[in-house]
Amino acid sequence: MTVDWELLFFFIFAGYTIGSALLVVFAKEIVRNVTWLVFTFIGVAILFIFLGAEYIAIIQILVYVGAVCVLILFGVMLTKRRLTGGGQCEF
Repeated sequence: MTVDWELLFFFIFAGYTIGSALLVVFAKEIVRNVTWLVFTFIGVAILFIFLGAEYIAIIQILVYVGAVCVLILFGVMLTKRRLTGGGQCEF
């Protein structure tokens, strides 16, 4: 019995990507959502590498991981947040 390692790793990274995407949907805090979104984008880039599209994988990491996710994190951290749990509200 021979094992096709490339196909096995493809399915492992596909599962990793789907799991990360599900955690983006079901995570409660937006910072954790963005963190899981980064992992999802990295998984998609790895899948592009398996499909022979290395240039698109590099663009995926540079644009989506490097720019969009960092922009979302800065947007979240630089905006005022409403305090929950009995603290004083700034609004």
